Amino acid sequence: MTAKKNKAGAKALAFYLLLAAVVGVSVFSGELNRAAPLPLGGEGYAALALLAFAILSWCLQLAPIAVTALAVLVLLPFTGLMDFAGVIQAGFGDSTFAFFLGVLLLSAAFQKTPLGRRIALLIFRVFGRAPRRVLLGLMLAGTLLAMWVTEVAAAAILYPLALSIVEQSRGRPDAEPLARTLMLGVAWGPAFGGVATPIATGANLVAVAYLEQYAGISISFGEWMGIGLPISFTLLAAGWLLLARELPRTAAPLELNSDIPPMGRKEAFLVTDFLLAILLWVAGGQIGLSSHHVALLAGLALFLPGIEVLDWKDAVRSISWDSIILICAGIVLGDVLYQYGVAEWMANLLFVPSLMQKGLFLTGAYIVLTVSVLKILFSSNTVAGVILVPIMITLAGQLDASAWAFVAPCIFSSALSFIVITSSPVNVIPYASGCFTPGDMARRGVVMTVAAAAIIAFWLAVLRVV
Repeated sequence: MTAKKNKAGAKALAFYLLLAAVVGVSVFSGELNRAAPLPLGGEGYAALALLAFAILSWCLQLAPIAVTALAVLVLLPFTGLMDFAGVIQAGFGDSTFAFFLGVLLLSAAFQKTPLGRRIALLIFRVFGRAPRRVLLGLMLAGTLLAMWVTEVAAAAILYPLALSIVEQSRGRPDAEPLARTLMLGVAWGPAFGGVATPIATGANLVAVAYLEQYAGISISFGEWMGIGLPISFTLLAAGWLLLARELPRTAAPLELNSDIPPMGRKEAFLVTDFLLAILLWVAGGQIGLSSHHVALLAGLALFLPGIEVLDWKDAVRSISWDSIILICAGIVLGDVLYQYGVAEWMANLLFVPSLMQKGLFLTGAYIVLTVSVLKILFSSNTVAGVILVPIMITLAGQLDASAWAFVAPCIFSSALSFIVITSSPVNVIPYASGCFTPGDMARRGVVMTVAAAAIIAFWLAVLRVV
């Protein structure tokens, strides 16, 4: 107990020292720049101090991720880089806030009704009960769900199903590899779906906002899916082949509990609302509806009088507010990195420009592998996207290249966390089952990461993403 208290005390002390350092560097930024000039100038020192505080606090887990994100928003006015009204406007005033809120409300509805389980079990029935086929059905269900209701919600829906299968399979000769591969499938399937649409992860939403704001590039739902879908399903095939090797081809069929009540009124409305949202996300631009507007409309519809798919108070407790805060803070932090030249400085520090001009395939593979390594440092998919996307846009400008060609492999890679469990809540959910160890995931994850680099680079080259 004493050791635990000492560790908590050390983390608290480090957090406050970092806070003080940010303020101190900001106050004396001019003097620091005169003593050791940076291309960024005095304001660059303040921006770097803020970025260092965020990265160290997130990586060392000095405070919950959302607390650090809020601290970034509160600290910014003290640095002189942005006033408080500007901070709130840039973060919570961005339409991405409304977009992600609507998507999270839909995600909550999927978890609170049997619809997610019904879709997953339907896929199981289509694929059969052989262990390898069940694994494929589970991963495909995760991929399809994550495309529309976020990776985390998809994993949360599939986890109890997979756990039920594992429990029912106790005593089988292949029980251990079956449990391990199914739980890894719960993590990997939604991660593959996180590539397919711009709403599947928070980092995707941040990337779309950054591209429009800093590069003047508007990526529609259809344009994203035109690239994301083939990458997503190729990743799914590769991931399934990698995991299925551990399951005997001659294994006995599984017994699955498919006891789900008949579809009720609320569930039927959710299906209608969900399908209309997909239709409007893809084609709403033709009638003047932005994808952000559609997301909030779909979320609002769940609470309308006489419909009430969700109870408002229950939904508020179910929503991942820390994710919303992180995204809003991330948008502001990215704005600061871009405006004050920090993104340009980090681009030259973290990436070798000559390796970014080797053609679509080699450039894409290099970006994916580099981002995969950096994600281990940042310890969070969304954090990696927040920090790295402005760098990619800046680097593209320096090399007179397409910003989307650089951002696409970066953001697709940021959705995929195969090596470190703590990089994504999608990994943490199935890890709670105890069916696989960090080493189990890392060994298979390294192979999958290399495969992902090749797959993403291949499709970027084939589809001529420029």
